[in-house]
Amino acid sequence: MSRQILNQIFLFAFRKLLTIKILRMKTLFICRHAKSDWADIGQRDFDRPLDERGHRDAPRMAKLLRGLGIAPDLLVSSPALRARTTAQYFAAEFGIQDAAIDLQLDIYDASEHDILHIVHQLPDAANVVFLFGHNPTLTYFVNRFSKEIIDNLPTCGVVRLDVSVNDWASFSEKTVRNDGFWFPKMLK
Repeated sequence: MSRQILNQIFLFAFRKLLTIKILRMKTLFICRHAKSDWADIGQRDFDRPLDERGHRDAPRMAKLLRGLGIAPDLLVSSPALRARTTAQYFAAEFGIQDAAIDLQLDIYDASEHDILHIVHQLPDAANVVFLFGHNPTLTYFVNRFSKEIIDNLPTCGVVRLDVSVNDWASFSEKTVRNDGFWFPKMLK
């Protein structure tokens, strides 16, 4: 083949590459809040704090995930005290300021459809996101997007969902792969 033909083939291939949208990976970590305290039966559900086990498990789980090389771009949480406190433990472990945690009231008492809407609205600049919330919604959400069914996402349990998309709005059953599941009893 002549040099001129090779140059034309190269230019054609190069132009084609410029038009291809490179597919990136996004990762969503679904995290149920750590164990909460039920001692004060008159307390509003929204205001329930973590119990002793919750205060022990949340930093241990965060340390485990950081040790796996995970580095979130964004933490999104229900503003309910038990979820927010869990998110704060993770933020501390990952060197993120508490004020940077995106508190979204819609996560509290959300349906799995509401969670999906929140995921679709995530900023595309964030490639690794942790979402902290509540059961049973998080178990339903994870099972909708996972081939492996989880009976119950335990307190402070974390599920990793890898998503083959460039933008969070494209998050769907066709683009998600469950790539990990961790929970506190694994650490004992």
